[in-house]
Amino acid sequence: MLQRRFDTNRLRAVPPEAVSARSCPRTEDLIAACLRGAGPANRAWARPFGPVRIDLPFRMLQTDSAEIARRACLQLDGSWAMQDASALGRLAVRGRALLADVAWWRPLQADDVWDAGIAPSAAALRGFEPRRATLIVLEGEPDEAGLQALAEIDARAGSLRRAVRVLVVQAG
Repeated sequence: MLQRRFDTNRLRAVPPEAVSARSCPRTEDLIAACLRGAGPANRAWARPFGPVRIDLPFRMLQTDSAEIARRACLQLDGSWAMQDASALGRLAVRGRALLADVAWWRPLQADDVWDAGIAPSAAALRGFEPRRATLIVLEGEPDEAGLQALAEIDARAGSLRRAVRVLVVQAG
């Protein structure tokens, strides 16, 4: 059940140099909000193709800081863990991420790697299907087409295999 690669058509990864610091209390609060309800995101042991259990599959969040949004992306996507690790450690981080992808019985862990990035627009999310728990950052309010794309994801929330969090960065 290894799934497709990071969706570069819909998300742009955040480069580590895009932030001035790794964390702050507001970043930690945002990450906690993303994690809330994102699990257990597993299936029964005997039903590897059965329905996935997620308490809150889709959630919209807001912040007034693009810096905090980028920090959350970097923490959730494992960038800091990869940057701090040795070569062998980086292989271990990747191995844990792949294991989490295929271990259908395993509940989502707080330190599991997410897909996270900045969407070019909310409209680009039409038909989005997450491969991992995902944080999507939108810079600014979505337009009408974007609102329709988000409504589509919300309507499919019960069938999502992983939690999706959409973070709207308000101009401040």
